[in-house]
Amino acid sequence: MKKFSRNLQLGVLSIASISLTSCFDDVVYLDQNWNEDNQLRTLSYSTSQGSQLIPYNWYLNLVDAKTKHPLNSSIVIESLGYLPDYNPNSTSNPDQLPVGFVKDTDPVTGDWIGINCAACHTGQVVVDDVAIRIDGAPGMGDYIGLMRTTKASIDYTLNNKRAFKKFSKALKEQDTDTLKLNLQAASEEIAGIIYRDGSELHKGGFGRVDAATAIRNEIFVHDLGVMDNYLTPSAPVSYPALWDTPQYEKVQYPGYAENPFGRNAGQVLGVMGRLDLKNPESFLQSSIRRDNLFYLENWLTQLQPPKWPEQYLGKINLESAERGAVLYAQQDQNGYSCISCHALKDENGQYPLTPAEQNAFGKQFIKTPLTPILIVQTDPNVLLNLYDPRPIQTAQLAPLFGGAQEVSFTTALVTLTKYTVGTLYNAETALSQLEQAAYSGFRFYAPGNSAAPLFSGYLTRPLAGVWATSPYLHNGSVPNLYELLLPADQRSDVFFVGNQQFDTKNVGYQKDEWIRAFEFDTNVSGNSNAGHEFSTHLNDDQRYDLIEFLKTL
Repeated sequence: MKKFSRNLQLGVLSIASISLTSCFDDVVYLDQNWNEDNQLRTLSYSTSQGSQLIPYNWYLNLVDAKTKHPLNSSIVIESLGYLPDYNPNSTSNPDQLPVGFVKDTDPVTGDWIGINCAACHTGQVVVDDVAIRIDGAPGMGDYIGLMRTTKASIDYTLNNKRAFKKFSKALKEQDTDTLKLNLQAASEEIAGIIYRDGSELHKGGFGRVDAATAIRNEIFVHDLGVMDNYLTPSAPVSYPALWDTPQYEKVQYPGYAENPFGRNAGQVLGVMGRLDLKNPESFLQSSIRRDNLFYLENWLTQLQPPKWPEQYLGKINLESAERGAVLYAQQDQNGYSCISCHALKDENGQYPLTPAEQNAFGKQFIKTPLTPILIVQTDPNVLLNLYDPRPIQTAQLAPLFGGAQEVSFTTALVTLTKYTVGTLYNAETALSQLEQAAYSGFRFYAPGNSAAPLFSGYLTRPLAGVWATSPYLHNGSVPNLYELLLPADQRSDVFFVGNQQFDTKNVGYQKDEWIRAFEFDTNVSGNSNAGHEFSTHLNDDQRYDLIEFLKTL
């Protein structure tokens, strides 16, 4: 693991950054095969996917409406659950942007601030004033909170003469009337994002967003311009861990995405990417950075799951872990065990793989089966939204669907993704067939084979690094591993999310209220902590044995 002391940091960080790093005695980067030598951490933090929120120079010069600190300051960033870059690269990140906040350079519209996957998939736990950075772990960023803060900052600048004068002077903008119009347009655009992708009833808070509904609403409401396609966000989910995902058969909680390029392209469009579905001359043109998506996915192939850092979180009790290993494979009264769904590596260090003969290139992937909702019985809202019976109105996209005026959401998403990806693959520098296969992760079935039909269930994956992925279940409704092993009626009905302080005994973020916290009410639709009642017959000693084993994965 790489360790940066607070005092060593002072030589490379600005005053704004010091205001956060000085909160910790040490900042530790775990050894996950991303380091200074291969520069993969630096590249993954700063490479654009094509997300475009506001002009880049706006972001550097806007101030938070409440605190009057710069939007880019550590104080504002941490208040939203995002992470400062404690060791910013002077070349790739000269403005010391937060982790996953990136400059996107558009050849037509100029420079923008946007986010990439690292913004939501980089975690951090704190123990005894030591901050432990975990690459690829679920982040705590509040996406809708970021939108609200940015809009409030723009509105403050518009409505405060002194703030506007300072802002326009910093931009060296002479045409202040046009600047005001552009700020107003940006405020209205962000208001639309807040309306489409957030919900007052089904709040995501720190570390969650209704990703599938956001993609639906951004593409088929905003980009297509059909308000009837709107679906109220009601299924916020936690940001999943990213390690091993390039090797998985499928990812995303309902397991509907196999092609990594299509999956990542859809993600970009859900977080401020641009897609033209209205203008015939630029139809299907987008801001998606084709080659960068490929690079980001390939860098992930080298990211290793984080090992429990005993130096900071305490030594693993190996005798207890051995007992836990037995419990992991032990069936409960209903015939289920942990290993029934969450596979372990075999004696050769390999997870169960898909058959090579099913793939056109002989590739194999780690099996990630779906567990039917009737068995796992966790919150169903994600599946209800994905298979919502209300059709998508295709409008000007009808020719892509054989003239059909209405199709299901899954059909609409898969088909439009295929055409959007095809447009990217055949852009000015067209990809060869082999390059297209590589960008698609070689996810092509051999003749006579096809994907298994989807059904209402949630994907199960190996549990490597599970200690670093709290809160638990797909919707983050269980605060720690200990409570996950309790019967549902004994889990916390209400707890708080947003504190990075780590509970080393129960394994998860501390759940008590503190200065920056989101109240997680499991009684709200979409937040249910029911289900996953496997191995709940264990006594407390056995639960902690099992937790000790999970630390070793």
